[in-house]
Amino acid sequence: MVKYKIFRNMLIMLIVLLIPATLLFSYSNKVGENVLRETLENSAAKQLEFTVLQLEQSLRQLETQTLLLVNDSNIKAYSSSWDFLEYVDHLLMRKNVEEKLILQSQANTLAHDVSVYWPQIKEALSTKGSLAYQDVELAAMPKNKWFIRKDDLDALSFHLLFTNPSIYKADLSNVTAIVETAIPGDYLKSVLKGLDASGNGTSFLYLSDSTTIANQTINKDFLTLLEHEGALQDNTAGGHPHLSVLKMDGTEFLVQTIRVPSLGGTLVSYIQLNEFLSPFKKVNRLVNTSLILLFVSGVGMSYLLYRHFRIPFGYMVRKIESLGSGDYNSRAVVRTNNEFDYLFAKFNEMASRIQSLIENVYEERVRTREAEYKHLQSQINPHFLYNCLFYIVSMAHKSPDAVTSMAKNLAQFYRYITRKAGTDSTLADEISLIESYLQVQSLRNKRLTYEIDILPSMLELSVPTLLLQPLVENAVVHGLERKRDSGIIRIQGSWSDDGYTITVEDDGAGMPEPNIRELTVQVYSQRNSDEIGCGLWNIHHRLINQFGPDSGLKFTNNVWGGFCVTVNIPSTRKEEFPYECIAGGR
Repeated sequence: MVKYKIFRNMLIMLIVLLIPATLLFSYSNKVGENVLRETLENSAAKQLEFTVLQLEQSLRQLETQTLLLVNDSNIKAYSSSWDFLEYVDHLLMRKNVEEKLILQSQANTLAHDVSVYWPQIKEALSTKGSLAYQDVELAAMPKNKWFIRKDDLDALSFHLLFTNPSIYKADLSNVTAIVETAIPGDYLKSVLKGLDASGNGTSFLYLSDSTTIANQTINKDFLTLLEHEGALQDNTAGGHPHLSVLKMDGTEFLVQTIRVPSLGGTLVSYIQLNEFLSPFKKVNRLVNTSLILLFVSGVGMSYLLYRHFRIPFGYMVRKIESLGSGDYNSRAVVRTNNEFDYLFAKFNEMASRIQSLIENVYEERVRTREAEYKHLQSQINPHFLYNCLFYIVSMAHKSPDAVTSMAKNLAQFYRYITRKAGTDSTLADEISLIESYLQVQSLRNKRLTYEIDILPSMLELSVPTLLLQPLVENAVVHGLERKRDSGIIRIQGSWSDDGYTITVEDDGAGMPEPNIRELTVQVYSQRNSDEIGCGLWNIHHRLINQFGPDSGLKFTNNVWGGFCVTVNIPSTRKEEFPYECIAGGR
C-alpha cells in the first residue's frame, strides 16, 4: 500500500496552523466577552448599591426629622394654645410652627412636604399651603412607616406619619399631634433618571402593590417574565444586588435587583446584552471573517496540493500497479504541465522495454501450455470410449434397447466432443451430457437413480470439456457397482463469495480416510501416477490451468457413507497464470 507521506505531512502542517489560530481567536473572543460582561455587571451593581444607599440615607434623615418634629414642644403645645388668655399668643405660636415646617422642608436636599395635624383641635398646617383637616382619612392612613398615595390625577407620592404619642387609638382621641412627610413620585423618577444616565441600563422601582415608577413605559411581558422568574422577590443578601440573565423573544437581558427596605419595593436595572455587546459583536464578526478567509485559503492550498501532487502521484501509482499485475500495455497518457510529465515519460519508456522483454518469453510459455492442455484432453477421450465399448459388448445379449440407447448416446457424445474439441464448454452442455450418460446407466442398472440440482445462474459458466463425466462414471463404476444396496447419485451446484462449487456424490462403498489422503496426494502431484486413472488427475490439473491454483478437486466421504468429489471454481476467472501452475503445484 502506498503511503502518501509528503502530502499527509503538508496537510498536517496546514491543520496545525489553522487549529491553534482558530482556538486562539475563539479563546480571546470568549475571554473578552466575559471580561466585558463582568465589568458591566460590577459597574451596574455598584451604581445600584450607591443609589439605594443614598436614597435610604435620605429617607432615614427624613424619618429622624419627622420624629423630632412630632416631639417638638411648640407643636405639642399648639393644640392647647386655645386656652391662652390672649388670642395673639396663639397666632404667634402658629407662626412659629409654620416657620419650623418650612425650615424643616428646606433642610434636606430631598424634595418633600411637611404637614402637622392636631386631632384635638381639628386643625392642620402644611408647607403646601392651606390644608383641611379630615378625621376619617387621617385615621385610616398607616402610621410610623412609609406608604404610597395616589391623588385624583393618579400622581404617586410617598408619605410617612408619626404620632405623639407613638401608641395611638384608632379614633386618634389620645393623639396630641401627627406629623406627615410627603415625597412626590417625580423625585424618585429623578433618582431613576440619574441612575439611567450612568449608562448601565434602564431602571424602575417595583412596589409591593405591583405599582411601578419609571421614566418610560415598562413592557408588560417583560414585567411578567421578571415576576415569573422570581427576580422581583426579596432575594438580595447583605444589601447586594441580585444578578440574573433572562431571555425573552430571543433577546438576553442582564437584570439586577436590590431591595429598598424603607419603601418596601425593589429597584430594578436591566440592559439588553445584544445592544451593549454590539461593538464587541462587530469585532467578533471581523475575527470570524478572518478565520473563514484563513480556512478558505487552507482549503485552496489543500486543493492545489491535491490537484497538482496527489492526483498525478496516485495516477502514477496506479500505472505502476497495473504494470506489476501484468498489463504491459499500461502507459501514462495524462499531461499535468509540471514535473510529473518527466516522470510519466520515463515510466512509459521503462514499460515499453519491459513489454518487449516479456513478450518473447511469455509467448513461448503460452505455446507450451496450449500443447500440454491438448495432450491432457486427448487422454480423456479414449478413456471414456473404452468404457462405453466394453459396456456395449456386455449388454449386447442382455438389453438391445440399452445397446441402442448407448450407441445413440455414444454418437451424441462423440458429436459433442468433436464439436467441442480444444474449446471450453458451458456447464449446461456438461449437464446435458451427464443426463444422457446416466440414462444409459440406469437402463443397465435398475437400482440407479440420480438427482441434478444446479443453480440456473451457473448454467452459462464456462468450464473445461468433459469436466463432470469422468466423476459420474467413477461414482457408478467404483461406488455403486461395489455395493448392492446403493444406487443414488447426486449432482449439486452452489455459489458463495469464494466462487462456485459442484459436488458429485454417491451412496456407494466410500473410501477409508487413509486412502482418501493418498488419493489427494497423487491427484495433486505434478506428474500422473500409474496407480490411479488419468481422469481425476487430468480434471484437477485442467481446472488449475484454466482457473488458477485456488481451483481443483477435493475428496471426502459423505453422510451416506459414500464418496463425494467437490469441484471448486473461483468466482473471478484468471486469464493468465505463471507457467509453473500447469503442473498444479500445491
